[in-house]
Amino acid sequence: MADTVITRSGTLDKYIGDCVMAFWGAPLENHRHATLCVRAAIDAQRAIQELNQRRLAENASLETENITRLAAGLPPKPPLRALQLGTGINTGLVTVGLMGSEKHQYSYTVFGREVNVASRLEGVSGSGRIIISETTYQHLLRDDSALAATCVELPPVTVKGIQDAVRIYEVPWQNK
Repeated sequence: MADTVITRSGTLDKYIGDCVMAFWGAPLENHRHATLCVRAAIDAQRAIQELNQRRLAENASLETENITRLAAGLPPKPPLRALQLGTGINTGLVTVGLMGSEKHQYSYTVFGREVNVASRLEGVSGSGRIIISETTYQHLLRDDSALAATCVELPPVTVKGIQDAVRIYEVPWQNK
């Protein structure tokens, strides 16, 4: 996931449990930040899909190996599970910079309402989906109309900490 962020000119912020947080447009300004972010999310979903295909192939050979292991009185090796990725993307003004204190850890990061919305949209996305906000969609319309044309508007969602419902869109990413 980190590679897709870097390849698409993003800033890798941090790992939070099973999440990767990244942002675009800082420290270097980039007017196509929304498109690059969405393209990175598509790349990440496709990378997970390819990894899962390899894991399923490994599971097939693992079944054969487990027959031999069981015959030898050894416990079977567990199958590799498929991995899932959900992505939430929002575009807007945030505070960016070196946060923390002299006594404790510093971190170059972003915070603000728009970061919270992105986090909440990640929660809405579930598995295998890319959910973007109306603002991100508007940037796609301006900068990559072909990609915007593939997006599917979903019913607005109410998310924790945000008073008004958020208009959202799903970005299809499967290779056709």
